[in-house]
Amino acid sequence: MNNNLKPRQDSFCVHYTTIGSETYSNGTKAALAAGYSEKSAHVTATKLLKQDAIRDRIVELQAENMKRNLITVDKVLADLEHDKLLAREARQYSVAKGCTELQGRYLAMFKDNIKSETEIIEHTTSESEEQALQVRLDRLKRMKSLPDCVQRN
Repeated sequence: MNNNLKPRQDSFCVHYTTIGSETYSNGTKAALAAGYSEKSAHVTATKLLKQDAIRDRIVELQAENMKRNLITVDKVLADLEHDKLLAREARQYSVAKGCTELQGRYLAMFKDNIKSETEIIEHTTSESEEQALQVRLDRLKRMKSLPDCVQRN
């Protein structure tokens, strides 16, 4: 708790930043939950949210929420790999394919646009394209050395 805040003010901040609750980002409901008067909850919330100490505490609590609920790239890729395996076991091949596509998109293995035949015939590889291909090749090499084809950064 911030030493500059009274317990009810801190309670307001906690309620205001509690993800998934009806008070989340709702000043009036957070003020009511913190014990402020129903008649003046809206005005009180507006006044509280203008105070630097209150805003600082809210930012602090939001940072704690982000750290606690952090979703990393590694977690997402591992979940996709797990889901892909479950989908294959259940013979849901379109779901497994979707997982593979999402993994590939993250690794920048696919292009979302399709070139016409003329563009493909006229295409010459520039130096920057060769570098991009080398980056992709390096990623594939790293993937092969990891279990379950999960890329870790």
